[in-house]
Amino acid sequence: MNSSRALKFRGLRFGWLMLLVFGFTFPSRAEVSAIDFDFANKLYEQGKFAEAASAYEKLLRSGKASLALYYNLGNAFFKAGQLGRALAAYHQAEQLAPRDPDLRANLRFARNQVQGPTLMIPKWQEWLTHLSLDEWSWLAAGSFWIWLLLLTFGQWRPAFKPTLRNYTVGLGVITALLSACLAIALQLRSSPAAIVISHEAVVRQAPIDEAQSAFTVHDGAELEVLDRKDDWLQVSSDPRRLGWVRRDQVLLAPRS
Repeated sequence: MNSSRALKFRGLRFGWLMLLVFGFTFPSRAEVSAIDFDFANKLYEQGKFAEAASAYEKLLRSGKASLALYYNLGNAFFKAGQLGRALAAYHQAEQLAPRDPDLRANLRFARNQVQGPTLMIPKWQEWLTHLSLDEWSWLAAGSFWIWLLLLTFGQWRPAFKPTLRNYTVGLGVITALLSACLAIALQLRSSPAAIVISHEAVVRQAPIDEAQSAFTVHDGAELEVLDRKDDWLQVSSDPRRLGWVRRDQVLLAPRS
């Protein structure tokens, strides 16, 4: 994929320093991970994007997930021309830092490169993803407990009930809204999107290879998952397009 825009990159530059400091001792797992991450970054800087992506994935398989790792993995896949895998990595990074401006800029830019049908993300859904599930949970729980304290104080001091009534009603409404936002965010996280990783994938009218084509999607297209059957997923890009795609042609990633 050719592009005049340079994706923003994050890296560690202390790999050689770590080697000098720990060269005569057995390195710990954290030190090895830092060196491996720095090595992957150097591959990226040398323009070896596919090799860099493989190095980042190796770190992920060892359980070293982090914002920087998913972020750089997405950049490496994007530069290697694997748009779908880049978007999947950005989505994973977004779960760790939903308001990171560089990440959101890269995610938006990558989405704009997708050709053909793809899931349109409504503004309200984008707004919901500005907070993590933990943050929505803390807000809803905090609002609920403050509301409960106001109710308790009103029962304990009846003379203050008229003064507290408007605050209690208002906070009750806010608590209900925050709880609804939390419930919707939970539902979105529990129903991941299918991101196409093939250059071109045929969405068929039935979950068999011989079925007629419903529509065609391309690398990076995001689809809503409606059902699953064996090696097939029932997907949709909009109400007018519905069909089945092979499981090995997509990656499942958190929706955003």
